[in-house]
Amino acid sequence: MPATSRRRPATRKGRPVLTRESIAAKALEMAGAQGFASLTMRALAAELGVTVRALYNYVEDRQDVVHLAVDTLLTSWNPPPLHAATWETSVADYAGSLRALYRRWPRALLVSLEEDTPPASVHPNRLLNLDRFLRLLRDVGLDMPSALAAHRQLSLLVLSFVLVIDGPADRAGASPGRAGLVPDAWLAGHADLDIPTLREAAALPPPTPDEQFDELVSAVVDRIRDGLRAG
Repeated sequence: MPATSRRRPATRKGRPVLTRESIAAKALEMAGAQGFASLTMRALAAELGVTVRALYNYVEDRQDVVHLAVDTLLTSWNPPPLHAATWETSVADYAGSLRALYRRWPRALLVSLEEDTPPASVHPNRLLNLDRFLRLLRDVGLDMPSALAAHRQLSLLVLSFVLVIDGPADRAGASPGRAGLVPDAWLAGHADLDIPTLREAAALPPPTPDEQFDELVSAVVDRIRDGLRAG
């Protein structure tokens, strides 16, 4: 009779059983909320309810944990298919997939500033998705320098948008208050300043984050159109 594999229990003696997957998920959760600088082995062990020694039964060191977290993040990035026939929609869909990924773990986006991630550790999705987006732009008629420029613009805009616009809005939750051009308190605190144009602009209702993101994507699409006309 063949041997049957035994499933490991979710807990052992009241304490959770670790896996590399559970360690990666918790590490990414911590990095997404507080940045990778907050990810120490002691803090991670405390969040998982285990000892630091227990972590080393599953990972080599902190750098191993960082790599697992980044891999988990990139595993979750699966843009929809991109089609040259509807390239404007495909660009928007690609941008939307980046936005959704970044919003889920916003502070983890700063990994390149906080950590050294050797090229050998890059998840395949990082390369495959970039290749597919560049192929889309080449298929619609952009030369490679223009395709790269469009990709740089989109990537930087989405990254900064999530950190500056989505991040504060998401943290505010259901009660964001009025998030205008500048805080009302700033204007009230300088009532003597002669800034009529700014006061007029600040009085307008601010666009929603989704409306602003649509404007961002439209700007990238317009740049691609300009490149196609110039070509």
